[in-house]
Amino acid sequence: MISKHIRTTSSLAIAIGGLAFASPALAQDASAAQPEASDTDNTLGEIVVTAQRREQRADDVGVTINVLTGSDLKAAGTQSVVDLAAITPNVQIKNVVANSVVNVSIRGIGLNDYAANNNPAAGMYVDNVYLVSPVMLSFGLFDIDRVEILKGPQGDLYGRNTTAGAVNIISRKPSATTDIQLEAGYGSYDSWHLDGAVGGALTSTLSARFALQTVQQGSGPQTNYVTGNRIGKVDRTNGRLQLLWEPSDSFNLLLNGHKGYDRSDVSLYKADNILTTEEDAYAGQPRVSGAGIDPHMELESSGVSLTANWSISPQVTLTSISAYEHFTRLHVEDTDGTSLSFLDSTYQNSIDQYSEELRLAYHGDGLELIGGAFYSHDKVETRDEFFSSDLLPLLGLAGLDTIGNTYRQRTDAYAAFMHAEWTFAPNLTLVGGLRYTKEDKVFDQATTFLCTAGSCSNLFAPVSNDYSTSNVSGKIGLNYQAGDRTLIYGSISRGFKSGGFQGQLTFDPTVLQPFDDEKLTAYELGVKTRLFSNLQLNAAVFDYEYSDAQIYGPLFDSPVGVLFGIANVGDVRVQGVEADARWRPTAGLDLRFGVGVIDTEVTRSVVAGVAKGSVLPNSPSLTLNGRMKYEWSVSDQASADITLSGNYQSRVRFDVVRSPAEAVEGGYFLGNAEVGISFSDHWRAAVWVKNIFDRLYRTQALNTSVGWTSQYGPPRTAGFNLSYQF
Repeated sequence: MISKHIRTTSSLAIAIGGLAFASPALAQDASAAQPEASDTDNTLGEIVVTAQRREQRADDVGVTINVLTGSDLKAAGTQSVVDLAAITPNVQIKNVVANSVVNVSIRGIGLNDYAANNNPAAGMYVDNVYLVSPVMLSFGLFDIDRVEILKGPQGDLYGRNTTAGAVNIISRKPSATTDIQLEAGYGSYDSWHLDGAVGGALTSTLSARFALQTVQQGSGPQTNYVTGNRIGKVDRTNGRLQLLWEPSDSFNLLLNGHKGYDRSDVSLYKADNILTTEEDAYAGQPRVSGAGIDPHMELESSGVSLTANWSISPQVTLTSISAYEHFTRLHVEDTDGTSLSFLDSTYQNSIDQYSEELRLAYHGDGLELIGGAFYSHDKVETRDEFFSSDLLPLLGLAGLDTIGNTYRQRTDAYAAFMHAEWTFAPNLTLVGGLRYTKEDKVFDQATTFLCTAGSCSNLFAPVSNDYSTSNVSGKIGLNYQAGDRTLIYGSISRGFKSGGFQGQLTFDPTVLQPFDDEKLTAYELGVKTRLFSNLQLNAAVFDYEYSDAQIYGPLFDSPVGVLFGIANVGDVRVQGVEADARWRPTAGLDLRFGVGVIDTEVTRSVVAGVAKGSVLPNSPSLTLNGRMKYEWSVSDQASADITLSGNYQSRVRFDVVRSPAEAVEGGYFLGNAEVGISFSDHWRAAVWVKNIFDRLYRTQALNTSVGWTSQYGPPRTAGFNLSYQF
């Protein structure tokens, strides 16, 4: 498999080189700044990004980056972070535990962990603010300007260093122009949503923008055979207020505040329970499962950030980003999937984080410099409970009804970073980056408790440990501008993710010792070329050396069967290729395609159960995505559009440890469609269908103390939207 992939990788590298050197003559037809395409023009518009902390055309950034504009997200029916994977090659975004913990994997690198205290392998930034925990990532997307997904280590430009990459979610900003956007929709399972945003000038120097989204759903596709209730209720509301003060051309302040809640149902687990035959009668009904309790969640988030930009001179800009986030989570689920109390689980988390980032940027003739410092402090407090009154007597623990664990973790992270781009010769730019990171973690109040009728006692004395680490990482690269619209780039970068503590239940206090840092060295070669004014092609080939990989799985055995944990399992090799294209063959017709090929292999294992040659979880060898949108005029006052989109992924494994057949999901394709009509330059009505072929597929499989459990993706849904823009 590896040798085959190396041949594929080498062939694409040769093809990239050949394409790049053949394309300059063609690329000359493309202008430096095309206007946004319309239904009367088949020229591709420009996409401006801030992936490198300054405004650039996406085609000029020597990093593999997928950019999804707000209109792209609307066309794909994107409502949450999980939906982003369907329109991005070599990216997997899935719920790890039911529907309130999100794992983002980029090119096979991710954190498949439900504990709140471990940082994601892919940094998630919302309006330049890094979110420290995977439990904070299940928010809705609303009033979004664009999403930028950067692949590979990005430590020389971003506040917290990560190994997989970075996902930047950027909301629409205030401006002096009056802007009103409203959308209402109704769909399957008695669902409805309302999105609204209004912005404009309050004074000659002060602008504001307020956005609000509420999503409500009365039922869902699952049935609880214990109660007969339908499961899938959604009750989620989020709001955001931004104030932009621009007292002069050289200084501005942006205040961004948000608040939201999610009080939805927790999805049911479809269990193959080894301790009872109760659920066997429903074995052939994947959307029918059991729960003896009310599965629900209560998530609340709030935060504020203040961004200051000061142009000290035409060449020098100072930026400060101060942010505070508060998040609480109550998640109640029936993990065993029956009416019995084997694993009726409650997870409670409270997270507070503060961060400060200072950046100084210099823009000169042939030289770009960005240097900065970053500090963050976060505190994570957790109490997990597992009501197991029917399980514990079977294990010789009669008289007990609940087991659980608690802990507190406090982290201080410090970093200094520098990024430089020097155009030392015509069309040649040397790229360099350097980062120093120091992290200190204190893990205390950690214990496992046993309860009887509400009276609890600790199994062992609370554990207190600390972990400190420092690291120097960096990047070196070369960009070659082969033509006005052709960029060839190559880089070698080093990524780092600090070690920490496993936050799962354990009966052995010795496993609460810290695990070590993981490191990733990435080699990448890519090309971005505007072959014609209406055809853009991007492609990249990459090779990762991944050492001391932090993998989550059933790593510990205990009196109650399989327990989960996170540990350094050894070394991994990741190789792959990916490409995406956008083509407007004629006015009104927009085509987009993406393909990702990846090969992962554990080359050295130090953990029992992880065999050498194992494949990383959530890393299908092939991902495909595509979208076709056609717009045409119906009359002088009206136009119509139709959008067809879909994505395919090949077989995927959910668990690298012991990796049995239950942890493998076969390949599948999901298709979507939307038809809309716009009129009077303000109104648009549309009907849509998701998962149009009603494909049944699993999004997660977990090995628990009562056997394997599965989560399934949503079935076919349909609905209607009406929007207004002024």
